[in-house]
Amino acid sequence: MTTSPNQQAIEDFVKIMAGAVKKAYPESSATAEQLRSSVTRAKPGFGDLSSSISFSLAKQLKKAPAEISKQISAATEAQGLISAVSDASGYLNATMNEGAYARLVVSAIKERKEFYGSTSKGKGKRVIVESPSVNPNKPWHIGHLRNALLGDAISNILAANGYNVEREDYIDDLGLQVAESFWGMRNLSGKPEGKFDQWLGEQYVLVNKRMKEDKAASEEIKRINERMENPASPDAVEARKLAEQCVMAQYETDASYGISHDLLVWESDIVAGKLLEKALKILESKNALQRPKDGKYAGCIILPLEKAKEFAKEFENPTEETKVLVRSNGTATYVAKDIAFHMWKFGIIEDPFKYGQFMNAQPNGKVLYTTSGKGISAIFGQAEMVVNIIGTSQRYAQLLLKAAFRLSGYAEASGNIIHLAYGEVSIAGGSLSGREGGWIDTSGRNYTADSLLSEVKKKALEIVEKSEKIEDKRKSGEIANAVSLGAIKFEFLRIAPEKQVTFSWERALDFESNSAPYCMYTYARSKRILEKAVYTPMELKDSDYTHIGRGADFELVRLLGEAQDIVEKACGEHRPNVVTDYLLDLAMLFSRFYEQMHVIKGGEAKEMRLALVWSTMHVTKNMLMLLGIGTVDSM
Repeated sequence: MTTSPNQQAIEDFVKIMAGAVKKAYPESSATAEQLRSSVTRAKPGFGDLSSSISFSLAKQLKKAPAEISKQISAATEAQGLISAVSDASGYLNATMNEGAYARLVVSAIKERKEFYGSTSKGKGKRVIVESPSVNPNKPWHIGHLRNALLGDAISNILAANGYNVEREDYIDDLGLQVAESFWGMRNLSGKPEGKFDQWLGEQYVLVNKRMKEDKAASEEIKRINERMENPASPDAVEARKLAEQCVMAQYETDASYGISHDLLVWESDIVAGKLLEKALKILESKNALQRPKDGKYAGCIILPLEKAKEFAKEFENPTEETKVLVRSNGTATYVAKDIAFHMWKFGIIEDPFKYGQFMNAQPNGKVLYTTSGKGISAIFGQAEMVVNIIGTSQRYAQLLLKAAFRLSGYAEASGNIIHLAYGEVSIAGGSLSGREGGWIDTSGRNYTADSLLSEVKKKALEIVEKSEKIEDKRKSGEIANAVSLGAIKFEFLRIAPEKQVTFSWERALDFESNSAPYCMYTYARSKRILEKAVYTPMELKDSDYTHIGRGADFELVRLLGEAQDIVEKACGEHRPNVVTDYLLDLAMLFSRFYEQMHVIKGGEAKEMRLALVWSTMHVTKNMLMLLGIGTVDSM
């Protein structure tokens, strides 16, 4: 795996410390890993890297940390990227050689270009990201949009770390909601108008009202739902067509946000493929299930949770000691179906599906496949890790899923089921102005993703046309479209996933700070500087690197050198906001660098500073792409 510039500096520091510790305290048992884990970014005024190893050694050596750090510091010899090591209050502080480190960073960016920041950490490992899994009878609301954007960004970040990512969308086409919409198509007046998912969502609201008033309609909907469980029934066939038409409309929204998937997995195909029956056989063979003949759970298939407390604190004092997987009437619970689906994901159940093409005009140019009763055999599933983008309210259900795998002996798979929980979404002020026909779900809070994009595009165009920063007004429409997409994505992703998001278009479209336009402007500004300087990337001379000082230029170099570490951290923590935070820091620092230092009129420092502008441009673009945000050349 390619070592990042920052990690290379840390390794040089570790080598220096290892030699100094051995010289000063030969009796010490400090390992390279202990030394490495003790290193952090130094506080301003204390060098570039800092180590707390003296505190770890204090007990073993029976000396004060300040005394230990002083002795180790005295025994150090500069080498590699480290020019000096000093001690302060028990800490060891390393100072980098500015020119040597700048050479390493700029050379790495020039060599790797669009791949700079990426790693091979997950090479050879297959991961499935499931998102957004919207019921096929409504348009995406803004909560669904957050799910989809998180799924897209996490998929991009995993891919940038070398993982083979399969982007899946689970379609629950056998749920009661689909039965309600199917009944509405048959019994309510009016033909579909406009975007089909929007129309179907509005109709669904009407059906809900009707069910509360009409008991006969409610009973008929329940019977439809039962008939839909039989794949060969006419109701099942027609309901699938209805659901497919809705999903096709939903994927117009998907495409408008530049999101693509690899596979749609339909619940009706899971039923037809008998995944549940196969999963239950496996669970029973592992002694994970019980079939009580009497008592409260007589006739049910249950998952006892007594042993689950061994690996999850939530089961230490459980609200239920047993989880029903199949009710006494033979109907399966959501958890049972999810266990079966995940056994397929991990390749525990042999693939029963055939695959067909659902659409071939996705933003990434790839075909979107769908499970089907007919078609071709293909390699989907068989993952080593699964990431489920699901709301925080589903935490317990996800724990039950992991518990079932652990109790069945699939501990490794259980540990590789990642629940990326996300919080609710609302709109600042409670509504979108000019929300013509915007569909609201039954909670009355969530507006459609289509309405949001339409509204933000209008606002973006107004701002772009008035902005003094936009020199070429002929491209106002193009810039506004790119800015609005970036603004929405950044605003949704900059907040830690588990926290609630209140979308504010004023904040999202702020060109001056903390937004996608602010970061996108950094790219456009750096590109304009390079065009004005007629800059062509070239090999810098040794003398050029002598012009890196201890100002904003070296601060910028330091941050550019940490890009790969940021991508690895975002991957390990499954948090796109790690990337947004980095981009905001980079944009702010670049602005300070350009304001404080002459670039085109930089004299002998000109080539070095232009190289930093070029490097910033590339790193900004690379990091924006991880979030699914494009760039524009002129802003």
